[in-house]
Amino acid sequence: LLRCINLLEIPDGGNILYKGTDILSGKLPLTTYRSKVGMVFQSFNLFANKTVLENCMIGQIKVLKRSKEEAQKIAMQHLEEVGMQNFADASSTRLSGGQKQRVAIARALCMDPEVLLFDEPTSALDPIATLKIEELINSLKKDFTIVIVTHNMQQAARISDKTAFFLLGEMVEYGSTPELFADPQDERTERYITGRFG
Repeated sequence: LLRCINLLEIPDGGNILYKGTDILSGKLPLTTYRSKVGMVFQSFNLFANKTVLENCMIGQIKVLKRSKEEAQKIAMQHLEEVGMQNFADASSTRLSGGQKQRVAIARALCMDPEVLLFDEPTSALDPIATLKIEELINSLKKDFTIVIVTHNMQQAARISDKTAFFLLGEMVEYGSTPELFADPQDERTERYITGRFG
């Protein structure tokens, strides 16, 4: 789903609307659209041969054509926002999973997105790091549209305003998170939420 939203995969059919325009129609330049959609990968995808700061600068310089000075200033602002400013000069390989995820989020923010896509953002993290990432996502959702893929229904209940439950490629149910969890309309949704699969 995320790879369709950011057009890493081209859907066979349907519509993907961005501000009322179907991005599959060709009316919106692909590079313009992609520049507004930030992706935070499950495996972080940081550049191993670069520092934390360099990871947050490279896209700005190469894609947004910012000067090195401007890119560094913006990178430091977002690293501070995610609590990683003290690691700016550290190698990305020396970070814990939670720290890598926060740097990956800062890197996405540096590109001035309007939409943030998170692929299983806490699947490789311990409970404390998971809590910190969830707190960060909760603070970001005031300013961004965020789409999160997670298998953790408790996580969806904690941080999502709306939830879509997919099963085997089919969207089974969609609605406000409190309503979907309190009163699921489909038996498959209820079984997944309660963990009763038998």
